[in-house]
Amino acid sequence: MSHAIVARAAQFQAAWYFSLLLFAILLVVFLGAGYALAGIRRLWRSGEHGPAAVLAGAVTVSLLTFIGMYATAIAGLFAIQGGRGL
Repeated sequence: MSHAIVARAAQFQAAWYFSLLLFAILLVVFLGAGYALAGIRRLWRSGEHGPAAVLAGAVTVSLLTFIGMYATAIAGLFAIQGGRGL
């Protein structure tokens, strides 16, 4: 087996692991945001509009921050690969 084939197989395996890791992180972030927003909805319906609005804003900012970090990480992985994909 040549070195090129082994290197290509290693890149595929690394890309597979990276994609699983990135999917798991994204899943945890969205499930956490969904769980928090469901709790905020209960708070809103019970009449506590002020705290619910503050918490909704904090969850939204946190979600956008995590998505921004996630996008930066993916862009960095693409840059490392030279645009050849994960």
